[in-house]
Amino acid sequence: MTAPAGRPSTGSLGYEEFAALSPTRREDAVRRTPGSAGWSETARIAFMLGRPRTCVPGNLAFALGWAAAGGTVSPAFFLGLFMSLVYGLMANLYNAYTDLAEDSRNLPGRVWLVLRMGHRRTLWIGHAASGTLIALTLPYGGVQLLPLMLLLLVGAHQYSFRPLRLKDGPVVGLLAFSLAVFGPFLLGAFGAPGGRHDLSGSTWALFGFLVVWFSAKGMVKNLPDFEGDREAGLRTSATVFATRAAAARAATAMTLVGYLSPAVFVAVGLLPPRDLWALVWTVAALVQCRAMARATERARANAVLKVDMLLSTAFLASVLLLHSPGWAPVTGVALGVALLFGSDLLALDSRRRTDVTTPAVP
Repeated sequence: MTAPAGRPSTGSLGYEEFAALSPTRREDAVRRTPGSAGWSETARIAFMLGRPRTCVPGNLAFALGWAAAGGTVSPAFFLGLFMSLVYGLMANLYNAYTDLAEDSRNLPGRVWLVLRMGHRRTLWIGHAASGTLIALTLPYGGVQLLPLMLLLLVGAHQYSFRPLRLKDGPVVGLLAFSLAVFGPFLLGAFGAPGGRHDLSGSTWALFGFLVVWFSAKGMVKNLPDFEGDREAGLRTSATVFATRAAAARAATAMTLVGYLSPAVFVAVGLLPPRDLWALVWTVAALVQCRAMARATERARANAVLKVDMLLSTAFLASVLLLHSPGWAPVTGVALGVALLFGSDLLALDSRRRTDVTTPAVP
C-alpha cells in the first residue's frame, strides 16, 4: 500500500500500513526502521516532538526566579530564557524517544513522527540539546553553575529513562514533572547577578509554590492518557486510581490546592499580599478540571489540555508580574506569549487532534 498524496512513505512502510498496525507493532516498527526524513523535515519534526508551547511555563518560571533574585533585563537574561526553552525541548524529545509503548496507544501520530525522523536520531538530538546547555552554562553563570545544570539534566533524563524512570511512579513522577518549572526557576534565581549569594525566604516560597502547582498540573495532564498508560503498564497519578473519574476528582482537588497555595505563603509572611490577585484564576482552573473530567473521548481531552496551557500561562504570568513588576517580567511574559501562539500558528506540536487517532504528517 502506498502513502496518500503529500504523505511520504518511511522506508518500506507506508502511511496507511503504519496506521493499520497494532500499538505493539507500531512500537516495533519505529525501533527497527531508520528514519528517512531530510534535514529540513527533521528540524521541523524535532520542534514538533520538542513541543515549544509546553516550554512556556518553564520560561516564565525562569523569569520569576531571575526577577525574584533582583535580576534585570540583560544579555544573560535572554541567554537564560533561551536555555530554559532548550531545556524543555530536550526533555520532550527524550520523552518521545522513551515512551513508544504509551504513545503508540495514546498518540500514534507522535510515534509516526518519530518513525520518520528516526528513533536513534531523536535520541541524539536530545543529547545535542543537553550538550548545548552544558556549553551555554559557562557564559551564562560560570563554572559555579555547572553542578546545578548537571543536576537538572540528570533529573530530566531520569524522568524518562531507566534505571530510575521517575515518571513511572504516582508521587515521584509528579515531583519530577514539576522539574520543568522549578529547574528553570533555580537557573534564574542562582544565575541572576548576586542571586546565588542572597536568596530570600520569598524566593524559596516561590519555589515551593511552583512544585505544588505544577504537580497539580501533572495530575491533569495525565488524565487524557489514562487508558493508554494503564494498558502500557505505566503507574501514573491517574492510573493508580480504579477509574478515570476517580483520577479526575483527585486532580481537581490537587488543582485547587495548587492554585491557592500562594495564599499560604502570604499568610506566613513569605509572599506579599499583592500576589493574592493571581488567585482569581482558580475559578477558571476548576472549570477546566470539570471539562477534563467530562472529556472521556481522548481527542476531546487533549483539546481541553491545550486550553489548560493557556490558563497555566496566564496564571503564572500573573504571579510573575504581581510579585516582581518590572521590565524583565514584562519581557519574559511577552516572549512567552509569542512562543505559545507562534508555535500554534506553525503547528509545532505533537499532541494535536490528528495525532490521537491516526498518524499525522506536518
